Amino acid sequence: MDREARSGGLRFEVLGPVRGLRDGVELALGSPQQQGLLLALLFRAGRQVSGAQLIDDLWGEEPPASAHGVIRTYVHRLRRILGPDVLTSLGGGYLLVADPEGLDTARCEALLARARTLRAEGRHPEAGAVLRSALALWRGEPMSGVPGPYLQRQRREWEERRLAVLESCLEAEVEGGRRAESVAELAALAEEHPLRERLSELLMLALYRSGRQADALEVYRAADRRLRTELGVAPGPGLRELHGRILAADESLAAPAGPVPVQAPPAEAVPPAGAASAAVLRPDQLPAAVADFTGRAAEVEAVRAALLESDRVPVAAVAGMGGVGKTALALHVAHGLAEEFPDGRLYLDLHGADGRPTRPEEALAAFLRSFGVPGEAIPASPAERAARYRSLLAGRRVLVLLDNARDAEQVRPLLPGGAGCAVLVTSRTRIGALPNARFTELPVLPAEEAVTLLTRVVGADRVAAEAEAARELVRLCGQLPLAVRILAARLACRPGWSVARLVEQLGGDRYRLDALRSGDLAVDSSFRFGFDLLDAEQARAFRMLAVPEVPDLSAAEAAAVLDRPEPAAEALAESLVDCSMLEVSAGPDRYRYHDLLRAFAQRIDRVCPGGPRNQAEIDGERVRALTRLVDHHHARMAAALRPPSERAAAPAAGDYVTVGALVRQCAQLPVRSPGGGPGLDRLAELLLGVCLSADSGHATRPLGHAANALLRAALEQGDRTAEARARLVLGRLLAEVGSASSALTELLRARDLCTAHGLPEPLLALAHGSLAACFVHLDRPDEAVAGFSAAVAVRQRIGDRRALAAELLDLAGAFARQGRFGAAGRVVDQSLVIGHDLADRALEARARDSLGSIAHDLGRYDQAVSHRRAALALTDPADHRRTGRILLRLGESLRAGGRGPEAVEAAERAVDALTLDGDHRGRGLALAALGDALADHRPGGPERPGDPERSGRPARARACWAEAYGILAPIGSPEAERLVPLLGDDHPAGPSRRHWPSWLPV
Repeated sequence: MDREARSGGLRFEVLGPVRGLRDGVELALGSPQQQGLLLALLFRAGRQVSGAQLIDDLWGEEPPASAHGVIRTYVHRLRRILGPDVLTSLGGGYLLVADPEGLDTARCEALLARARTLRAEGRHPEAGAVLRSALALWRGEPMSGVPGPYLQRQRREWEERRLAVLESCLEAEVEGGRRAESVAELAALAEEHPLRERLSELLMLALYRSGRQADALEVYRAADRRLRTELGVAPGPGLRELHGRILAADESLAAPAGPVPVQAPPAEAVPPAGAASAAVLRPDQLPAAVADFTGRAAEVEAVRAALLESDRVPVAAVAGMGGVGKTALALHVAHGLAEEFPDGRLYLDLHGADGRPTRPEEALAAFLRSFGVPGEAIPASPAERAARYRSLLAGRRVLVLLDNARDAEQVRPLLPGGAGCAVLVTSRTRIGALPNARFTELPVLPAEEAVTLLTRVVGADRVAAEAEAARELVRLCGQLPLAVRILAARLACRPGWSVARLVEQLGGDRYRLDALRSGDLAVDSSFRFGFDLLDAEQARAFRMLAVPEVPDLSAAEAAAVLDRPEPAAEALAESLVDCSMLEVSAGPDRYRYHDLLRAFAQRIDRVCPGGPRNQAEIDGERVRALTRLVDHHHARMAAALRPPSERAAAPAAGDYVTVGALVRQCAQLPVRSPGGGPGLDRLAELLLGVCLSADSGHATRPLGHAANALLRAALEQGDRTAEARARLVLGRLLAEVGSASSALTELLRARDLCTAHGLPEPLLALAHGSLAACFVHLDRPDEAVAGFSAAVAVRQRIGDRRALAAELLDLAGAFARQGRFGAAGRVVDQSLVIGHDLADRALEARARDSLGSIAHDLGRYDQAVSHRRAALALTDPADHRRTGRILLRLGESLRAGGRGPEAVEAAERAVDALTLDGDHRGRGLALAALGDALADHRPGGPERPGDPERSGRPARARACWAEAYGILAPIGSPEAERLVPLLGDDHPAGPSRRHWPSWLPV
């Protein structure tokens, strides 16, 4: 999307009171200070501006304590006014994208450039008219009323610019013959600005050319007096020289007879487009393209399209991590555009990533030599070299490939000056300040394309013979093209090696980077170039953020790891993203490493200058970082378990994965780790708390694996409290996924630990309640009632009313299983009273669902439906698990009440909700219920002849049962057995029962 499209027809006027317009309609830009922030970004449009810079712009050396917050508030408001694509966050700062022609200062600059060209051609009257148009852009004091030191400087600069433009305009008019008309204006200006000698010069010249020699000499004498009186200096050389020439009646001062016509070159002297003159070479410097270039269709097309834009000098910038294939893609595109750029293709490696960047003046000299300019003719100054370079490219179609650039400062002098040429830049960093640039971020290859690349180097037969091993090989390479090429070259040179052998060599993370070397190619060397570009704070962040072995990190988590304020940590993470040393994760505002970059970060400690010097220091620093991250999540967990009125936001879905991975890593730390490390009991508190707040089936796997690791550590260290908590987590999770018999073992042991060792009473109550829930799953209602009763007694003793209300509802369900419906109803009523007192909608929803279960068991199906619909209305739709289970029970009541179509709808919604939740077993149960509702197997079910959907229902019902059986049978769920007779001859042999779940304790 180009800048004009992204800026959405926006125009800004700052040479007077600040105005913003969209398609001619004026925008309300907010307070003067908010306008100041907008202008600070507008004057740097297309470039990243840090928050610290904006604070300095608005307040100078004395910002308020709330400055960062004020900046964020202003940015948020401006995004709503201008649009999110116009103002974005980038690398810890902000980037405003605006059409260069949409700002009146830019339009002024364009008019001034046009006027300079006209004057150089001797077309002074036209230049004067253009400069009058530029002056018309000023509508009063520039940026009037907008505060801040930066805007004060800009205001002074543009006030000075107006005077300079006015001087140039009057000079052009005097040269163009408007002498008499200019005298009055020049006289007034010279009086208003008596120390501006150029105005006095122009007034003298206009008077002299108007035949008023004496008046011209009087102007000089008045200027001489003022300068000597006020400044104690004589007039400058320009004024003195003009005075002397007037005294001498210099004939060259006489007014020209008229504008000098510009002689056009004869037609035969103008070379045809694309032709090279005899004196200018046609360079073609591109290195050979990679023969086995693979994939990248979308990126190739994006870069091609950017380079072929014709209304400006297009710049295509390709960024990405080391080894991702930026140069290969750039060469592939450049070779494919030979016909589009017939006048040459320049190439230069700018060495931006290897610590010895090419200076712009060196690059300009190389390019000039490429066009046949001899060394002695190359100008000495960088500015003159750049001008000569642009002159050589003018009117030609040349593609310039700048490989491995460091920053915009290195690239900007190498950009052509006019349309026709194009520039392709590759860089590890996101260069955000290049004019007319279109950016392409190059990710790693998709898995299929990585396998294709391996195949092209190694051969189709070898890869086809070991297809699974080949897929694993590219996975271990992180699908990084450089890594794939290195391993492919090794296999190609060793015909006797199998792919599986190489996979085995790469299996350990510790040695993976060592294996990724071949000749002069090495992945870690490529990464090291990028690391060496980081400053000390970035290098520390790069090393430390790799310490937690978690999939990704939020800004708040990064702040905990780095022991920095969150804005500073976020700025560091964004700067690493800009340097392609970190990636933005799929989740909102989260960061992750490429697998190989993480491995590099974890080993760089040992060789990092200025970093820790020995293994003990390294380990201590890492353990302290992990401890801070555990403390961060412990605080979030505690907040999530507070009453609703005091509760912070519950953990995001990704937190379950992060906490699970973090607990596993910390549980495996050596007992005597440097820096102490988080204690097992704190880890167990965190894990159990997150388990209790988890409302998604996606949480079971990461938390289950973490609980196993924690249990092993607790047993090794003899920590009974941590062991009890770990077993509670395992038991609850196992019961959730339908492994009730395995859950029973863990929960019995957890309860016994609580009672035998006098563990905290809330833990004992949780153990009783969790064990009782497991007895419900096992259809042992008497033991369930005893367990829930024990939990209720403990909750009453410690005064935890919210937990008491929940235990009462569970007890009601156990009473109903015994057939004691009166007792069940009374207990639900007690819970409802507590829920009403606490104003807890979730408790009320559970109570209504419990009443629905009692009514259903009593055969009062309409009443059950009413209760369950009420429970559904009280449940947060985002809570997919609870929503899905209520829908499942609602469908049962609807079907039992003969309301078939509604039962089908409820079962379909249950399938959708439990699928979103990640509840594997729940999805199987919902599919089975949907099959039942579709087939309507209830004895005496109603027949509806003519139902247009009825003919398709048996087949769909069998498909649902078959899918349900495929889920439930392998995990040993007893519900699978009832599906066998329903499937009849369609009963699949089915997969054998597997170890379920994968984290089942051994």
